[in-house]
Parts: sequence; structure tokens; C-alpha cells
Amino acid sequence: MDQNTANTSNTQVPMQNPVTNNNGEVRMYKILVVDDEESAREMFGEILGDLSNKTDWEVSLAVDGIDALSKAEATKFDIILLDIMMPKKDGIQTLNEIKADPVKYGNPRILMLTNIGGDLAIEEALRRGAVGYRLKNDTEAAALIKTVEEEIIKLNSGEPDNSAQEALQRLQVNP
Repeated sequence: MDQNTANTSNTQVPMQNPVTNNNGEVRMYKILVVDDEESAREMFGEILGDLSNKTDWEVSLAVDGIDALSKAEATKFDIILLDIMMPKKDGIQTLNEIKADPVKYGNPRILMLTNIGGDLAIEEALRRGAVGYRLKNDTEAAALIKTVEEEIIKLNSGEPDNSAQEALQRLQVNP
């Protein structure tokens, strides 16, 4: 296996060229996976974490919205994968708090995680600032990695982002 691929669950996944700063240092992107279901949280963390030593991102995990807000305040994450249905503080409440205070939490790209396609909560999340969503029970390792890589490209593009509108259209909802 060469340096431009990574082995995850026996699947070779092409890797994008890492972004470097003016000093030639690789920029490390910070990703937070938030899910109250231990198996889902560990699965997403493992898929992305297996690559963290070979790519330009590092992964942290949070067990619920309260834990996510605490970690997001301490570390300004670039991307957050956020479960919708959680106890204590659900994904919509967590999304609202993050988007309401970019000084405190930064301005991460937030992808919602859910088991229910076409859920009204997905629509609400997209309207409140999430940039997309993934169905947890239908996520392959390669697809998750591709999604994160696409979000990193969007972070660096400097172009206007219409990800939420595109996701709403996929849900067949008028923005």
C-alpha cells in the first residue's frame, strides 16, 4: 500500500493530498464524532481514527451534546459528526448552541447522524446550519471517509457553500 491510500476494514481508500501551511507543515483538521450509542460512536471513530496517523486529521469522541459542547469549546473542531437523537442534550439543541456562538465554539462544518432517512429533524438541522447528514445504518467506511474529505475540500475552497440546500433537495424539501 502506498502513502496515498489507507487500509480501513480491508478497503483501500484513496487519500487526498494533505493541505500545508506557508511553512510546509501539514494542517491537522480536527473532527469530533458525537453519538450516545457506544457502538456507533466507536465505529465512526474507528473508521476515521484508523486513518488519523496517515492523513491530515485527528478524531475525538463525545458521548452526548453536553460532552460535545465542552469539547468544542476547548478545541475548535473543523468538522463535527453529530447524532440527532441523544439524551440530556440532543443534536438539534447542540447544533443550535454551536451555531449561536462561533466565538466560543468556532465555525465547524456539522454533519448530522441519524438512523431515520427523511426525518423532519434532518430538515430542521439543515435549516439551522448543518451542512449535510449521514444515515448511520447505511454508512460504509469508504463513503464516510469520502464525505470527510469532501468537507475538508469545502473548508479550503473559499467558495460559497450550498451544501445544506443540496441536502434539502435530496430530501425533496423546498429550502
